[in-house]
Amino acid sequence: MQMTKVAVAVALSTGLLVGCNTDLRDETSPTTPTPDASLANGYWSIEEVAATSTASDLPNIYVFDEGIQKYYNDDDNFGTYTIYDATYTEDVDAGTLTFTYYGNSADLTDTTEVTGNYSVTDEILTISDTNLGELTGSNEVDTAGVLDAIANANTDAGLNNVVQILDTNNAGTLEDTGELRIKLADSTSVASIESGKLTVDLVYQNDEDTEQEADGSGDNAYISFYAAKTSNSNLHGEVAFENGVIKYRDASGSLTDAGGTFELGENLAVEVTWGPEAFSFSVNGINYADNLPVADGTAVTTISLRLGDNGNTTNFELLGDNLIVYSNDSGTETEVLNEDFDSYASGTDLATKYNSSSNEATVVGSAGSEPTEPSEVTDDFESYTLGTLISDANGSWTTSNIKDDELGTTTAEVSDDRSNGGTQSLFLADNHTGSKPFAMREFSAPATSGSVSLDVYFPSTNEKSTYINIGNGKNNSNRYFELNQSGSTLKYEAGDNDVTIASDIARDTWHSITLAWNAAGLITVSMNGEVIAENVEQSSTGLDSSIVPSQLTLYTGDNSGNSNKAYFDNVDSTLF
Repeated sequence: MQMTKVAVAVALSTGLLVGCNTDLRDETSPTTPTPDASLANGYWSIEEVAATSTASDLPNIYVFDEGIQKYYNDDDNFGTYTIYDATYTEDVDAGTLTFTYYGNSADLTDTTEVTGNYSVTDEILTISDTNLGELTGSNEVDTAGVLDAIANANTDAGLNNVVQILDTNNAGTLEDTGELRIKLADSTSVASIESGKLTVDLVYQNDEDTEQEADGSGDNAYISFYAAKTSNSNLHGEVAFENGVIKYRDASGSLTDAGGTFELGENLAVEVTWGPEAFSFSVNGINYADNLPVADGTAVTTISLRLGDNGNTTNFELLGDNLIVYSNDSGTETEVLNEDFDSYASGTDLATKYNSSSNEATVVGSAGSEPTEPSEVTDDFESYTLGTLISDANGSWTTSNIKDDELGTTTAEVSDDRSNGGTQSLFLADNHTGSKPFAMREFSAPATSGSVSLDVYFPSTNEKSTYINIGNGKNNSNRYFELNQSGSTLKYEAGDNDVTIASDIARDTWHSITLAWNAAGLITVSMNGEVIAENVEQSSTGLDSSIVPSQLTLYTGDNSGNSNKAYFDNVDSTLF
């Protein structure tokens, strides 16, 4: 997934000094997290009091976040959410709310603007004195399947949440380190890990919303591993980021320069492995330390992402995503935690989800995008003249290898043979023994992270493959990631050993496909709302990892066969 909020890095001229306070508070007694019941942190299923609910696999959900309303509708495809965007206004002091209400499940363009007085009590949202009477909403944050379905819908739509860690408290009982604390016994299937691995994507940069000026102390970010207690003497290794320098803390107790540097705002893919008495780590694929001795060689029980220290504040932020923890204690690497933060509403305090000693660790996301109409996509091909080459119909598209000669024909044109909604689609045909047709649409700018979705129809009469790729040109050397449909299988390019990610796929029907990628070089593929390949490492494909994707490329057939067709519809991305 992409890390939407972290795209802009702001460099500072102030220096960062070593944070010397690594000891953290040990909780005196465990507390049971309770869901935050405020309007902005809920997953609300809202109905008219007198209405009869329609049976479906999942409740339809409203999410309100900083003026952007998202409606997750299950009725389009039971068990899978489709997202519809709108805006809302809220007066917290007056307790009033104006939002878009979707009361007609058969026609989601038939909406009602609702204004009323609202209150939240015991996870129940009540909106009274509206033009529809009284509405009530229950917080479905604990309903089985809702969190996963919302996370999948967000991924398919290119939306992304991350954890933002700040350190702005320095008064009285609030004085603390910014921290996401994960106690394994509470948050995973294991209480401790003797030999394990952590991977996480981090960004460390200036936080423009924080008013504190950097004072040159307490500004470091850390990944810390603790044994029996969260103190220096129980450290089982620590990775630190200090003023563009990568460091670590081993058994010596001091921060040591690892010999690596980074830029503020740079995406940092961090991997840490540990075993009894030692730990190792790499950043962005570069190994910086192997088998470093640790202060406490017993099993790890607590993992912490931290910023700052207890005695100072900082105007920096630490952003984290795709946090995965593995245990090797059984002899096989086993995933015990996988957190991408996409199942939480933006604004969620993670002290209510993870260890209660977490502090200023909040979910933030990309909900601040411009709203779109329910049916709006980048291109549904409905407004073009039938039979027109797509590059002539719309200058945003380009075509290549369009032929009409003695060896046959190729085309990439507007057709009404098939469509997935409406009456028209993009038709590619290879009826040429020496060429194959291409249709390409450029992004508005190269994108290290993003997503593209489209609907595809694969005829059963095809003898050759149909391809979908992102890259920076049409040639093989320009591919960053490519899907290959051949017969009943869907694969991705991986040199001589292409990887099959779907088999027995139906032909002569439409399939919805989404490609999503992030700056860490991880690609996720979804088909018909289901993730079929998650966090594929681009480096494993053998394609050029230095490419920054700048276009979508579609083609079918090959340079020898002459009997292949494919149809494409509802091509959509915020990158176009």
